Amino acid sequence: MERMKYIRLLWLVLPFLWQSCAEDKGNYDYRDLNDLNISFDDAYSAISREPFVIKPEVAAKEFVPDAYTYEWKAYDQAGSQEPVVLGTALNLDVELTLAQGNYQLVLTIREKASGLYYQKSATLNVDTPLSLGWLVLCSDNGRVRLDMVSHIKETDNVNYDLLKGTELEDWLQPYQLVCDPGMQEPFYLVAGSGTTRLSNNDFQWNDSYMIGYEFGNGMYTGTVRCLASHRPGKLFVDIAGRVYYCNTLSGDGLFGSVRANGFYVEPAVGYNAKGTPFIPAFMMWDKNNRRFVVCASEFASIGLDNVRDVPMDELAADGFPTVNEELFAWPKRADRMDFICMENTRYDRNQDGNGMTYAVLGKDNQRFLYGIILNELYSFAEAKYGYAYEKAYYVDLSACTDIAGATHFAFSSLKTFMYYAVGRKVYRVNFSNAAPAAELQFELPEGEEITCLKFYLWEQEDTDNRSYDLIVGSKKNDTGEGTLRIYDGFTNEGNFQNAVPVERYSGFADIVDVIYREKVIYQQ
Repeated sequence: MERMKYIRLLWLVLPFLWQSCAEDKGNYDYRDLNDLNISFDDAYSAISREPFVIKPEVAAKEFVPDAYTYEWKAYDQAGSQEPVVLGTALNLDVELTLAQGNYQLVLTIREKASGLYYQKSATLNVDTPLSLGWLVLCSDNGRVRLDMVSHIKETDNVNYDLLKGTELEDWLQPYQLVCDPGMQEPFYLVAGSGTTRLSNNDFQWNDSYMIGYEFGNGMYTGTVRCLASHRPGKLFVDIAGRVYYCNTLSGDGLFGSVRANGFYVEPAVGYNAKGTPFIPAFMMWDKNNRRFVVCASEFASIGLDNVRDVPMDELAADGFPTVNEELFAWPKRADRMDFICMENTRYDRNQDGNGMTYAVLGKDNQRFLYGIILNELYSFAEAKYGYAYEKAYYVDLSACTDIAGATHFAFSSLKTFMYYAVGRKVYRVNFSNAAPAAELQFELPEGEEITCLKFYLWEQEDTDNRSYDLIVGSKKNDTGEGTLRIYDGFTNEGNFQNAVPVERYSGFADIVDVIYREKVIYQQ
């Protein structure tokens, strides 16, 4: 009987002995038999390649430091890399070399004599100097140059020429930066020398990021001029004006063959930047026939011919539900209109979750604004999906000051405001007024010229309303030095009259495009 009691007692004790001795990946805190207690914070944030220090507090009846071994280990919570040993002393004092990400930080203290050990863990968020801030694409005498204004510290820092020393440092003719949060390497660089993705980790690059690997019918070796991505679709226009489409409904997707259009389009793509349609309407300008067209790549899913892209003025006749069709006639070749610009916003006029696309067309010195809500092409098959598009605005802008000389346009997602640049001046037009007129907002110092004017639409939750900030890139005519200015557009409700920039940075080359590198991008 006594033997059976001991056996039962042993079975009761064994799980607790195992819990004290079995090693784990930092999910629990362990205490050895000497009642050792270690304390430090439960969560830390750090910047890679900078000093990182933790000095734990030790509480024990008797603690002789030399009687123990110590190991600090970081476990990548995404599981994409092996655990990394950070230190082997009680106090952690290192320069972090971890990649950007979230980690479980585990301290293991092991008694040399018995082998028993104690573990305590904390979460560790690691950023790099390039984890947050303005990403600035420049033309340095034609060479692609990528700079960044880092916001990761309290004091901003500008990092120039991020691609220097890589195989991309000699690329030419910068065109565009695009963020596609559905891709694990979400940043696209579009240039005359090629189009490639850049890594979420400090914009690293390898050959597999080239856009040719996103084709299902072999490598693509052409030149992309404009790329647009809004899930569940992605589209690009090449240097000649040919169109390629990619369905991303079920993942990254692959681009198909060139669209058999028989015409060429301008390097600009309209889409619903706020809504999430099942079959999105990607609108373009057919420069041969001077008309708007919509990409019909997904028309087969609603029983229609998808071989060529379709003029917008045929959708209503084909049975697509539309709204406000009588507001304006779709331009056609006989109207001899020239394409000026097209931009997508999140301005939700109807408060129904759909953004607005604007296009400006010109004829001689006249300028005309078209506002269109591009909605759901699947509405052709199912009426419950609403409408394919709504004509929202048609405005003659010809009376606006120097409008024929405007070189850059930007449209607010906050109100019915259009901004345009002429030389070093920025004007605003409230196009919802009965007789819209231009109001001078500000002018840059003499000797500067505006090279970039835009709003950037945040991909993550925009709690600070930065999507309403006006981005202005300029260059000095004598030295060519570029300057980036950011104007707060939310607090002043889009009125930038005599505004002072809330951010200003210099030392750039000729600024071509600007986007914001948000702290977390990849969305699975």
